[in-house]
Amino acid sequence: MKRRVRKVNTDHYSPAPTSTAISITPPRVSPWRVDLALLLLTIAGFAAIGADCWMSWEGFSTMPIDWWVSAVLTSIVAVSQIGSGIIQALGGDPFKGIGGSTSADDWWGITLKGLYVLDIFSNFAGFGGTQYLTIDAIWGDPFGTLGLLLWNATLAVLLAFGDEILFRLRDRIAIGAQKNQQLAKIRAIQVDAHNKVLENYRRVAMEQAEAAGQNLTVDFDWLEGADHV
Repeated sequence: MKRRVRKVNTDHYSPAPTSTAISITPPRVSPWRVDLALLLLTIAGFAAIGADCWMSWEGFSTMPIDWWVSAVLTSIVAVSQIGSGIIQALGGDPFKGIGGSTSADDWWGITLKGLYVLDIFSNFAGFGGTQYLTIDAIWGDPFGTLGLLLWNATLAVLLAFGDEILFRLRDRIAIGAQKNQQLAKIRAIQVDAHNKVLENYRRVAMEQAEAAGQNLTVDFDWLEGADHV
């Protein structure tokens, strides 16, 4: 009677892990992209504040005022805009509700708007735009001079509001990505746990396969009829 290799009994094995073990909703954006965007926007925001202060200083330096007056005006413009940007980001109106009364709010609003105008004009002067505000420049090349005036004015406005734009984007991403970051952490935990299950599943499967192989009987009927050297 011939003995055959017996089939390994699959009932000795535990059920295989299913592909549905990782069921958490995946994050919409990779966490590293969120962290990178926050870092770059933060750096760019502070760089924009520094550039705005420097350009305002350059602009005030072209005016017939002492250096300490230029320093004070630059500081007031920079700090007031930072505070104004925070109020706007919190959903408030920096031009209202700060003066304490209706008449005081009116004066406060005019003062704050004046600081914005002063910042834009100092940036405009720092970029060199004031040199085109002459009759000779406009009369000699009206279209070219107008283009240069618009270009310098655009740069001055962008630099004045650049830090607020960058920090507003940074804050929105930081707050809006909180759920995304939590989903990414939960999913990473589940993936690690699932990988650990698979690792142990493989170890147990190999141990059971080795034990089952020790109990198998082997015949050499396949040698019958073969040519031997």
